[in-house]
Amino acid sequence: MSEYDVIIVGAGHNGLTAGVELQRAGKKVLILEKTNWPGGQAATKELFKGYKHSVGAWALLIFREELIKYLEMDKEGFELIRPESSFTVFGDEGDTPFIGYTDPIDLANHLAEDHGIEALDGFNSLGSFFATFKEMFEKYMHEAPPTLEEIIAMAPDEKTRRALSKLSYGSAIEVIREFFKESGKHGTIQGSLSASAIDGTHMGPFTKGSALSMSYHYTAGDTYDFKIPKGGIGTVSSTLQKVFERYGGEVRFKAIVDQFITEDGAVTGVRMKDGQEIRSKAVISTLDSKMTFGSLCEPGSLPTDFSNAVDDIEYANGYVQVHMTIKRLPTFTKQLAFVNGTVQSWLVAYIKSPEQLHRAWQQSRAGHVADDPAVYCYFPSQLDSSLSPDDGTHTCTMFSHYFPTDIPAGKHNEMKNLMVERMITQMEKVIPDFRDLIMDQVVFTQQYFEKAFNATEGDFSMGLLHPGQMFGDRPVPGWDGGHETPLENLYMAGGACHPGPGVTCLPGLNGARVVMEKLGGAKEEAAE
Repeated sequence: MSEYDVIIVGAGHNGLTAGVELQRAGKKVLILEKTNWPGGQAATKELFKGYKHSVGAWALLIFREELIKYLEMDKEGFELIRPESSFTVFGDEGDTPFIGYTDPIDLANHLAEDHGIEALDGFNSLGSFFATFKEMFEKYMHEAPPTLEEIIAMAPDEKTRRALSKLSYGSAIEVIREFFKESGKHGTIQGSLSASAIDGTHMGPFTKGSALSMSYHYTAGDTYDFKIPKGGIGTVSSTLQKVFERYGGEVRFKAIVDQFITEDGAVTGVRMKDGQEIRSKAVISTLDSKMTFGSLCEPGSLPTDFSNAVDDIEYANGYVQVHMTIKRLPTFTKQLAFVNGTVQSWLVAYIKSPEQLHRAWQQSRAGHVADDPAVYCYFPSQLDSSLSPDDGTHTCTMFSHYFPTDIPAGKHNEMKNLMVERMITQMEKVIPDFRDLIMDQVVFTQQYFEKAFNATEGDFSMGLLHPGQMFGDRPVPGWDGGHETPLENLYMAGGACHPGPGVTCLPGLNGARVVMEKLGGAKEEAAE
């Protein structure tokens, strides 16, 4: 006898999205979460008394805003803050900063006036080139897609096939240099584009296949800009929890699943760490594939070839996130003096060129801390006063890619501290007293997220955004099951699934619809 129609493992945004979709369709849903808060790797935490920081994901880069109304988040007071610029990317003195204006006219004027007409033409032409990928992505956004190879082979003409191939299997630089032909020119623009290409990958911008992450980030959302939820990224999940519970759904925190219960090749529920067994008609995992199949499935319950494919998934993803409280907003100098007193100062990033990222990648791959890391530095409370006390102090977060993933035993803290020191030094190039502004500081690397959230190797993309791990090869390469698995009644609906990671809610929504179809759309009693 089933106690629930569906049990969902994980109260992140995808698990809660799936819960909302299923619960309001009349299903009886239980969500189990190992931590004591919703959001997973996209949570808002009071790391220091009176200050709220977004831990893990921090902005909605590729979120589709129509989901706010569809998921009824607006009824629970959910608000988005969309500043007039997403970022200000700077390089060395003499380099022209690149400002990511959210208004297309403002962006065009900035490119033409500050970077030159050729930069405007190049950026517009690149956007048109991305349109081929965007059209393809939107075609498969809500359905189980073929593999990339199959998608390209089915393209209607040779021009489209060539474009999709380059945007999927080429390097980011191959694509960028088609429109920005001079390697030593427009460094901050090329650096910014390259940074989107390495997000969620274990690659450099010159690596074949890195163009795919850039294509994904620039086309998966309504627009590619940085929106932050009022109250921090965690309000996405806390709001979805309110909607879910309003429809009668149940969330249990500090509830650790030990194993799926399998009978005759079908999953019939979960066994908790404390020994309790909870039965359901279907179980949805929002964890990554290695955690789902390697840790929670009964040994020997999966086909050998499937288990081997799971073992081969690439997860290596090194990064550092530093959360700080600061005495006041900084005063910028030199090439960034112009942002003082403007919203353009809320997020600044030191990314001077693709070559800088390439060098950092090479050093990271060799197990060394980059000597010239690219750094994002943002001040969320500048946009959202609810994140800090009303006393002039603020929140600040720094982020950098390419922290080594292969770290010798006992060396993690030493390397982490060296990386943070170099990140702070980069910001001192334009904020000379930056170090003196810092009141409190805590540092997270991929190791924290691995331990706290069962994320394999701390990979926030839940399977790297490499060509062999996207579209029909997600969540398990070579398996065309989509959200279904080899075990009957077991489904996946997290960021490990198509269309991929990021705070999008799409894997949870799409997975819920597959489960609903399997269970039957009409309301049924869970204990039939």
